[in-house]
Amino acid sequence: MQVAAALPAKVKTTANLNLRTGPSTAYRILLTIPQGTTVVVSAQASTGWYKVSYAGRTGWVSNRYVSIVGSTAPAPSSLPATVRTTANLNLRTGPSTEYRILLTIPAGTTVKVSARASNGWYKVSYAGLTGWVSNSYVTTSTGTSTQAPRAPQSTGPNRTSRVVLTFDDCPRTLSSFNAAIKYAADHNIGMVLAPTGNCLSSFRARYGVDLASLARAKGQWVINHSVSHPDLRYLSCSAAAAQLGGSGVHTNFGRPPYGAIDSSVRCAYDRVGMAIWTWSRDTLDWSTKSKSITVARASAARAGDTVLMHMQWQGFAPDSLRQIKANLANRGLGVCRAYRGTDGTGAVARTPVMLPSSLPC
Repeated sequence: MQVAAALPAKVKTTANLNLRTGPSTAYRILLTIPQGTTVVVSAQASTGWYKVSYAGRTGWVSNRYVSIVGSTAPAPSSLPATVRTTANLNLRTGPSTEYRILLTIPAGTTVKVSARASNGWYKVSYAGLTGWVSNSYVTTSTGTSTQAPRAPQSTGPNRTSRVVLTFDDCPRTLSSFNAAIKYAADHNIGMVLAPTGNCLSSFRARYGVDLASLARAKGQWVINHSVSHPDLRYLSCSAAAAQLGGSGVHTNFGRPPYGAIDSSVRCAYDRVGMAIWTWSRDTLDWSTKSKSITVARASAARAGDTVLMHMQWQGFAPDSLRQIKANLANRGLGVCRAYRGTDGTGAVARTPVMLPSSLPC
């Protein structure tokens, strides 16, 4: 296992954080470390996760939900000269979200790098100020602007005759979410999930988990659905673009709340390099609140359809997924398959953050 060269002596948890047997969410949970706990670090995996000790147990924690205690490590020799922001990004006085925000750097801005902390954050200069930005929302690509992928608006990157089952917003409980993504992975269903940023933040705060990461680990695709689900048509291009960053999913496809689109909304998606993916079949599950009606409407999909449902309603459950898949199969149609890597074979694999231009359904 590759270990990072610059290792902090201690880190402090910024949320209730699972201690796992290995350096990813695919490994078993040993216990949960309370928010604000300082733990000793003994190693760092190439994934960025830290090996730590707590309550007599040794395991791994995600580097995304800890801050470094003490000074930052010197920058490694492979430091890029510049990075480009992939979303509106806060410039902070130190290398974690615990530090004060100096200003917000617009998406698509190239900034000079002078150092990198051991948690991956970059020290950069912008508008006469020097501070730190998260490495999760920058790219080292040499391009000067983000470029949205090209795909049909209503069916997105699915170029096949298979039906894509998509679910917006936020699950009611963590157990219902885990049940749905586990069933999908176990039964070769590749869903597309569009959680809001507020949803992601809520589950991080309550359970110390990242829903997007959990879904990707089960071969499911995750796209953006804004931070707080406003009608983006009533916002300026800049304000709408900010809704596509922040705590929301950072990727290259997104679904505007309510499917509401105008020139200002398109401007926002173009600004952050994100393609719009709506739907071609709406079950109206939020209105009917009926499992049988939702299943029937999803089961009536045609070849290549993108079906809209929501994680808080009846379609997002193992038995509903089972019925929909079976009903479609009876009509000679398949659902998008769980991700198994670019070759489509072997075990279910973690989906990439950025969706391919042609989804391997």
